[in-house]
Parts: sequence; C-alpha cells; structure tokens
Amino acid sequence: MSGTLLYRKAYRAIIWQEGKLLLVKSKKFGEYKFPGGGQNDHERAFDVLKREVAEETGYRLYSKILPFGSTMEYSNDVKQQFDYFQQYSLYYVCRVHEEAGPTALEGYEIEYGYEPFWVSPEEAIANNEKIPRNDWVSWKERDTEVLKLLAEGRSKP
Repeated sequence: MSGTLLYRKAYRAIIWQEGKLLLVKSKKFGEYKFPGGGQNDHERAFDVLKREVAEETGYRLYSKILPFGSTMEYSNDVKQQFDYFQQYSLYYVCRVHEEAGPTALEGYEIEYGYEPFWVSPEEAIANNEKIPRNDWVSWKERDTEVLKLLAEGRSKP
C-alpha cells in the first residue's frame, strides 16, 4: 500500500443493564453504535471511555473496566484528506451510574443527531442491517459485528 494514511486509535464502551445495551443512535442515518471515540494525545483508555460516554450518553462510568476485544478497519478517507483510513478500536465492558446527566455532543455528532438508547443487541442488529451501506457511517458494519458477538453470548453480560 502506498499513499498517505490516517491512523486512529479508539475506545468503545459495552454497557449492559437488564439485558439491554447502552448505544447511541443517529437521527440522520438511523444506525446504532457503541459510545466511544478517539484517543487524544497522552490520554489513557479509561479517560477516553469516561469522556466519550459522558459526552455521548450523559452517563458517568464506574472506574472498573474489563477488556472485551478489538477490531481493525481499513477504508478510504471520506474527507479525502488522506488516501487511506485505518482505525483500531478497543472494546471494554463498563458499568454506569444510575442517573444520566446532559450530553455534550460535538461536530458531526450534533449533525448526525446522536441520542442514547437502551436496546437489546438483537434490536440494534435488526435496525442496522436495514440501513444501506454508507461510507459516512462506516462504523455500522463494525459495531453490528460486535453486536452479533454479544448477542451470541448474551447470557454473560
């Protein structure tokens, strides 16, 4: 592979409560995704998760997090600033405090109209599979595959 590469490391939260997952849904495209996002310079995994979950859902995390797994994505850069985009996403099982505060969405999150929802993995999978492939929501495929893994082992949240 030759050309310029945009590499991003991200952290995503898997949050169960009474058989449902805390996910973020876009009003613009309708997809469900896990709360989380990119790591800033010198930011630790828990700090990324804490910040992103609070921004996207309004919930605060408990400090204990457990690793679940990771994904690696490769695609073209939709913003066309680089030839390629590569994202390494690490997923962690987390717990949140009962009460949610306000969200603090930024940039595309506002444009996409993100809102938090508690949904079963099966409901999120069925929803995401109805949405056509779209380079602007490339995470739909990634997170749908993780949802399928969670649905298979759902009795062990």
